[in-house]
Amino acid sequence: MEYYQMTGFMGQPDPCAPLTDPFPNPKRASLFLDFDGTLVDIADRPDGIAIPDRVPSLLDRAMERLDGRVALVSGRSVEALENFLPGFEGTLIGTHGAEMRQGGEHVTLSDYDTDTVRRLTRLVNDFARLRPEFLVEPKPSGVVLHFRQAEAQSALALRFMESLAMAADGFRLQPALMAYEIKPEDVGKDIALARLLEDQAFDGTTPIFAGDDLTDEPALQLVLDRGGTAVKIGQAETVAPVRLPKPADLLDRLEEWLA
Repeated sequence: MEYYQMTGFMGQPDPCAPLTDPFPNPKRASLFLDFDGTLVDIADRPDGIAIPDRVPSLLDRAMERLDGRVALVSGRSVEALENFLPGFEGTLIGTHGAEMRQGGEHVTLSDYDTDTVRRLTRLVNDFARLRPEFLVEPKPSGVVLHFRQAEAQSALALRFMESLAMAADGFRLQPALMAYEIKPEDVGKDIALARLLEDQAFDGTTPIFAGDDLTDEPALQLVLDRGGTAVKIGQAETVAPVRLPKPADLLDRLEEWLA
C-alpha cells in the first residue's frame, strides 16, 4: 500500500465528472498548469514523455488571450521545462516552487542547504545501485525515488526515503504518484502561487489551476480559496470540485475556452 493511500489522501477512484463549471473570462483570468499528467501524459521514465503537437501553440494562444498571465507550475526543474518547451515565454515555477523564471529572469525562492541536497542525492543513488528497479531523479533542491517499475516495492521505497527525510534538517518527505521526494520544508506549489498572485500582472485576477498529483492539492485549495477554478486531472481524491479524465481532455477544454 502506498503512502498516500495509508494516510487517507487517496481512496477508491471516483468516476471522472465532466467539467461543467465555466472558466472565467480570459480578460480577468490567470492560468496555472502542472506539467506531467496535466499537459502531457505520464511516462515510465521522466525523460520519456512526449509533448503533444498542439501544446506549444495552445500555450502561445493562452499567453496572447490572457496578456501573459500564464505559468507552468511543476515538480520538474525550470531547466527541464525550458528544454521541453523552448518557445514558451510565460512564467515557469519549477521544483515544486523552489525556483522560478519570470520575464527571462531566474530566481531561487527557497534558501535550502545545497550540501544536504548533494548528500541526499548521493545516498539515494547508492540505494538505487543496489536496487536497480528504482529510478532516481535528482533535482536542484532535492531528490526523487520513482517506483513506477517496482510497485510491489513501494513500502521499501517509503521506509528508505522517510528515514532520510527524518535525518535531514529543513527537509521533508513529499509523496507523489509512484514516487517519493525529499524537498525543503518551505517549498510548495501553493506557496509559490501565492507569491505570484501578488505580482502586479496577476494581482486581482481569477486564478485557474489544473493538476493531477498529490503535490498539486495545496495549490488547488489555494485557488479555490481565492475564488478561482480548480481542475483535477484523473481519478484520485481531490479538493477540486471539477475534474477531467486525462491531459487530452484538458487540452480540448482549453482550446474551447481560448477560441
